[in-house]
Amino acid sequence: MRKTIHSASDGIALKLKVLAKEKEDVRRKLVVTAREKEDVRRKLVITAKKLRIKAAQLAVTAREKEDVRNKLVKTAEKLRLKATQFAATAKEKEVVRRKLVITADELRMSRKTLEKKVLERTKDLEKVRAKDEAILASIGEGLVATDKNGRILLVNKACEKLLDWKEGEMQGKLLSRVIPMTDSTGKIIVESERLITKTLKERSISTTTTTMYYKRKDGTSFPVAITVAPIFIGKELIGAVKVFRDITKEKEIEKARSEFMSIASHQLRTPLTAIRWVLSSLKRENLTEEQAKLVKTAHETSMNMASTIRRMLMISHLEEDGMEPELEQVVLQKELEKISRLHDAHRQRNGLELALQCPEDLMVRTDKQLLIEILDNLLSNALKYTPRGGKVNVSVAKEGESIRIDVADTGYGIPQEEQKRIPEKFFRASNVASPVEAGTGIGLYMVYNIVRLIGGTISFVSQENKGTTFTLLFPS
Repeated sequence: MRKTIHSASDGIALKLKVLAKEKEDVRRKLVVTAREKEDVRRKLVITAKKLRIKAAQLAVTAREKEDVRNKLVKTAEKLRLKATQFAATAKEKEVVRRKLVITADELRMSRKTLEKKVLERTKDLEKVRAKDEAILASIGEGLVATDKNGRILLVNKACEKLLDWKEGEMQGKLLSRVIPMTDSTGKIIVESERLITKTLKERSISTTTTTMYYKRKDGTSFPVAITVAPIFIGKELIGAVKVFRDITKEKEIEKARSEFMSIASHQLRTPLTAIRWVLSSLKRENLTEEQAKLVKTAHETSMNMASTIRRMLMISHLEEDGMEPELEQVVLQKELEKISRLHDAHRQRNGLELALQCPEDLMVRTDKQLLIEILDNLLSNALKYTPRGGKVNVSVAKEGESIRIDVADTGYGIPQEEQKRIPEKFFRASNVASPVEAGTGIGLYMVYNIVRLIGGTISFVSQENKGTTFTLLFPS
């Protein structure tokens, strides 16, 4: 019995051991599984964290994509509007295209008409050009046209003939290089002093007042009279045109006339001196009032004749370059007072006022007799061409390195259109030919030449019926 109970207990114990071992194996497996599950859990935690980060990133990307989508929606809207506008523009362009087609047809017709008119106009212009060229070719005086820089554009046949240059040899060159200009002494006139330079600078017509000479291609010279005028298109200066002529024959005639005047003047001086002496003697005789008046008139006339003859002789010497200034120191106030006294009788007879303004110690180095001749002529003219009750003023002052002398009057003045002719020989202004005593028209011509001879300058301003002011400038 006991053996049976023992065997049953051992069986149970064995089973319990087996069961305990199985449970241990299960426990161990559970431990392993727990560890694996812990590893999985940890991995899942890490994966969850990554997924949260990814979700955050996806949320940001989703927002950005939403923004992009919104922008694309707006862009699409704009594109739709643009497409609408393009459609409208295309429609307008189509309308314009149709109009252009019509216009193109009209232009083709117009072009044909215009071509016909241009052809006709070209023929007309060719005729006009041929006519102009014929006119230029037939002008007896030399003609040169330049641009605003003084380069030659064209010349006429007379110019080619006078200078012995061909047009092709002259075109494009500076006028001063092709045509050298000299004065009466043979001195070359520099470009800055030539008439064309003055015309282009002052934009006004210039004319020679003294004899100038042109040199031909072979080096020979001939005297010329020149006029230069500016060329304008609207208000724009584009160049100048010069017209010149050979005055060799005129100079020969003028020389012969001067020689005749010189000879005639010399021949007249002797009998005229005798006449003046006789008349002076008669004035001292016991004559009747009428006789004395006649003798006085004859004596004044003889004095005027003597003065005219003296001036004619001086002009003859000036034109022949036969005068050399004799320089000396001249006290201006002293000489002006002497000259003014010579005109006291005329001034008082006509109720004229004369004012002299000159510093006592002011001196100028010049030819005394020639200066007296200049001032006497200017003062004589001022008094002669000033009506009764007028005023003449002579003022002298130092101006920089020069001495300035102004002779101003309140007389008849010189008409504007005649002022350029004042330096001409025998010229008298039209407004003084009748109201005053007759003149010869050689006084101012002589004055201008003497002023140049002694190295001075002369100019004037004048207004008709208001007076004239002559201005002299001499080196001090």
